[in-house]
Amino acid sequence: MHTSFTAWSFASLVIGSAPSLVACGNGGGDGSQGVAGSSPTSSGGTADTSGGSGNSTSSGGAGDSGTGGTSIPSGGTSGTGTGGSSGSSGGASNSGTGGTSIPSGGSGGTAGGADGGSTNSGGVAGSAQGGAVSGDGGVSATGGNPAAGAGGSGMAGSGASGGTAGASGSGGDVTGGGSGGAVGGSGGLTNAVPSQGCGTAPPADGQATIDVGSTTREYILRLPEGYDGTTPNRIVFAFHGMSGSAVQVDNGDPPRDGLDPTGPYFGIRAEADGQTIFVAGQALSGGWTNSDGRDIDYVRALVDRFETDLCVDESRIFATGFSYGAIMTITVACNLSDIFRAVAPMSGSLQNGCPAGGQPIAYWASHGTSDPTINISEGEAARDEFIQRNHCQPDTSPAQPDGCVTYQGCDSGYPVDWCPFDGIHEPHPLSGSAIWAFLSQF
Repeated sequence: MHTSFTAWSFASLVIGSAPSLVACGNGGGDGSQGVAGSSPTSSGGTADTSGGSGNSTSSGGAGDSGTGGTSIPSGGTSGTGTGGSSGSSGGASNSGTGGTSIPSGGSGGTAGGADGGSTNSGGVAGSAQGGAVSGDGGVSATGGNPAAGAGGSGMAGSGASGGTAGASGSGGDVTGGGSGGAVGGSGGLTNAVPSQGCGTAPPADGQATIDVGSTTREYILRLPEGYDGTTPNRIVFAFHGMSGSAVQVDNGDPPRDGLDPTGPYFGIRAEADGQTIFVAGQALSGGWTNSDGRDIDYVRALVDRFETDLCVDESRIFATGFSYGAIMTITVACNLSDIFRAVAPMSGSLQNGCPAGGQPIAYWASHGTSDPTINISEGEAARDEFIQRNHCQPDTSPAQPDGCVTYQGCDSGYPVDWCPFDGIHEPHPLSGSAIWAFLSQF
């Protein structure tokens, strides 16, 4: 590693909800129809009578279920209709009709479902309940179960701006299951690998500590706005420079004296969508030396904690950093390519070489052409390690932003981008947007 660290700093970053599902089902035909209950009044009265049951026959079909009372804007309860009993070999009865939700008003209503009997056994129709109406972004009511096969459920599409819930699947008839609903929305994290922490209550974000062996280490955690604990998120680790700190990265302060502020996490957090968790690491005294593997052990411990406590997409774990933080980022790429999907070091170098036999990892790097602290040749040597590891060819093509190139022939999904720029020992002028564009493609 380069030893003339005069004024260093660094930071890193890394870079992802689901709508309600609706399913309703249809039962069998025949038999006498149940009588629907009357609808409630505006003051919330109860519907009248239940429907009568149908007559059974030796081979007749089941009676239709009664239709529930219609719900109204002030939220009355609908009546219950009783379906007719089927004969000794009749088909299942139809499900009751659920209530509908209203886009504005009170709380969202739920439609009562009617469960039909199974075929060849003459089931009794379940009651149908109308959904209460409702409000202020009320959710759609849930339909009843189908008579035989289960109806498909609509899938929610997740995306940076939130997908729209898909249409509900149609219920199955007496001989088979219903078809699934259409997928709603677009974008989002496809083929995510949810961690075991999905579904658990998240820890508070901010400064925290973790014990690694006999040493207590510090870090800062930032969750995206609207984090719900159920949608897998990217996670970006950011490492500060020699004279910097996790607080500096988190605040977006200048990474070293004489430089401009970058914005939180080198400007990446401002570019990121609502599905990205950020972590600012804190080095021990002396910087990211990784003496006796202490810093790699620290990063492993953090990954284990976050995969247990947070809803992380295990296939989208990233690292970034500047100066000594870039050296730490490259150290992570060399030693933890089985965990990290991509890295983005700025003005870094190889510290102690890379262990042989590591798997490919997507690599983006920038370096000032007039860097007096870590010469650009050291950044080029680090880049060449990953050109070889990712089996790239020496040919390049232009990449964004201007001045960057991408190497040709790399292993699919493991590009190597190189961004030299006219500058000194400093982050790339477009670090936030450039790094986010690279990381978010995965």
